[in-house]
Amino acid sequence: MATWKPELHTADAVLSYYDQFDNAGYSVYAGHKQDAQSCRYTYTGEDKNIGREQLQDALSSILSNPDNTNTYCIVILGQKGKKIEAINSITFQLNKHQSLQPYQPQQMAGYQNSALLGELNSLKSQIAALQMKLDEEEEEEEEETEEGGLAGFFKNPVMQNMLIQQLQGMFMPTTKVTNVAGVLDGAEADQDTKIDEAIEVLKQFDANLGDDLLLLAEMALNDKQQFNFLLKMLRK
Repeated sequence: MATWKPELHTADAVLSYYDQFDNAGYSVYAGHKQDAQSCRYTYTGEDKNIGREQLQDALSSILSNPDNTNTYCIVILGQKGKKIEAINSITFQLNKHQSLQPYQPQQMAGYQNSALLGELNSLKSQIAALQMKLDEEEEEEEEETEEGGLAGFFKNPVMQNMLIQQLQGMFMPTTKVTNVAGVLDGAEADQDTKIDEAIEVLKQFDANLGDDLLLLAEMALNDKQQFNFLLKMLRK
């Protein structure tokens, strides 16, 4: 038997070849040699439908293994006298090497879907990172808003000078050094007047002035170092 390159390349083509013969019997050989060692599938019955069904199962088995790129030969069998002989034959190859596989749209679609999934996951990660950053910025803004009245007050140079003068009077030691009564009374009266004036001015700039002054007082009592640092900043 002459050696041929595969002539058929699909299961449907092999089945169509088988259908054109009235004979039901066939044998399928691996390679081109028609010997017992190379025979892989055979049917010697007379029912064409059964023969076709078994041939279809054999072809499906070959296709299920992509690594099976062997060439096969199907031989149509016929009765000649008392012997069963080959009537016709043809070679076929259902699986090809990967580098020779034709373009398969479904394979490309799977690749595109996989690539798209990777891009979506990357985008989700970027969105999550951006959301985390926005949340941190919102928390910082909320903290700044809570301190806004007092912070704005400290940034105003005029208010800084006035507050220093008032703080010097508000947090004077309760124990005073003995002094001339007239001079001491005059100093106290002067501080009281400045306190009243400063409070009236500060009310225009700080809607929560009472709360902010209490915070200053609490700082003076509980964190004297921080309070002294604040005074130094205001006195510059």
